Amino acid sequence: MGRQDYIDRIDDLTVEQIAEGISKGAVTFDELKKTGEFDASKQRKVRELLNKNDDEVFLGANTVTKLKDYLRLFPNGRHVSEVQEKIQRMLEIEKILEEVKNNINEYTPNEITEKLSDDVLKTLCDEIGIDSAVIKNYRSPTLNFNHIPQDKNEVPIGYTDVFFWGIPSSGKTCALAAIFSTINKEYVMEAPDNERQFGATYRNSLVNMFLKDTGYLPESGTVKDKTQYMPFLLYKRDEKHKRKISFFELSGEVFKYFYEVANQSEIVKQYDRGAIEGSFKTLDLLLNSSNQKIHFFFIDYNQETKHTVDSNGLTQSNYLDAATTYFKNRNNIFKEKTDAVYVVITKSDEIKGDAKIKAKEFLDENFGAFMAVLKNQSEGFNVDFKVKLFSIGDVYFKRICKINRTYSRDIIEDLLAKVKPARNCKFINFFNS
Repeated sequence: MGRQDYIDRIDDLTVEQIAEGISKGAVTFDELKKTGEFDASKQRKVRELLNKNDDEVFLGANTVTKLKDYLRLFPNGRHVSEVQEKIQRMLEIEKILEEVKNNINEYTPNEITEKLSDDVLKTLCDEIGIDSAVIKNYRSPTLNFNHIPQDKNEVPIGYTDVFFWGIPSSGKTCALAAIFSTINKEYVMEAPDNERQFGATYRNSLVNMFLKDTGYLPESGTVKDKTQYMPFLLYKRDEKHKRKISFFELSGEVFKYFYEVANQSEIVKQYDRGAIEGSFKTLDLLLNSSNQKIHFFFIDYNQETKHTVDSNGLTQSNYLDAATTYFKNRNNIFKEKTDAVYVVITKSDEIKGDAKIKAKEFLDENFGAFMAVLKNQSEGFNVDFKVKLFSIGDVYFKRICKINRTYSRDIIEDLLAKVKPARNCKFINFFNS
């Protein structure tokens, strides 16, 4: 029936027929009232039925489609405002879920828990295979720093000093955490017999990032990039003799100084200059020591492919190219007592296709000069030079990581092969006790 049919036949129509006509939008309640034939008793019964239908349709509207059906059936219904708000929220959630589907690291744990209800978050986490409680309970790890050597008398003798180079956010700190965690889980790490226990607290902080196979990563920008020196004894669980190794994590901020030297510019903030000068002092102490040396240079695959620039408008490539000037001016830093040089591509799990071939193309295209300097110096002094792929594991929401120990184990096994065990080495029980 059309509008006029309802008006002309109002007296003959049942309450259900009138309510249906109003619900379908064929006629309005006010139009029927104006006929003079729509008595008060019938009006009351029609309103009751309309409200009942309105509530029933509203309660069953649990999808965007059904909510839109409600608005079509009840354009002036009792729940219109609420329905419009629910549609908006559900569309926003659909957009968020689609973004997460396309990029699992679109949001941080705090952002995703704020945007999604517990039920929706649980459903999402079940689909990607991670416990929603891990997301909801995220806390940024606390990294505690230690004293570092100030003069040559403080540098432990007889160690192999392993240098970890990389600009800020190159992934070296998380890589170190994965390596230390894997040592702690699968090998033996003991405190050295030194008078001063350099780096022990920082080392513990890194190990604790991956106490379980799913760990938390620090929030970017909240942890000050600092230089840390960490000597320890390393050996396999079935070995008697220990290797004396010192990990030296060089502050990524020093690459800003490399850039200043190479380009005769000033980009280091005045309040950072003192700390950077301190890092260089320790760097000189270790480079000039009698200890054997191994160098790891960390390059973030993701940063370069996304053309990420820092607050100075500079890329990872800009800083590493500038660092080659420092290496040249130091009269070949690999000349004395260097056993190996590695270039480590972090986040290599993001490389599509044949990883080894693509990694070579990536380095040739973006870091040609840097690679040439390292390779030429290494080959000139018969130093082993290798490129390694590295990943800490699967990262979710930027801060949650299911660790993959394969890459860490590969680096540890290389260190065990390169560093000769020290005989009759005194030790103190440390980890794995």
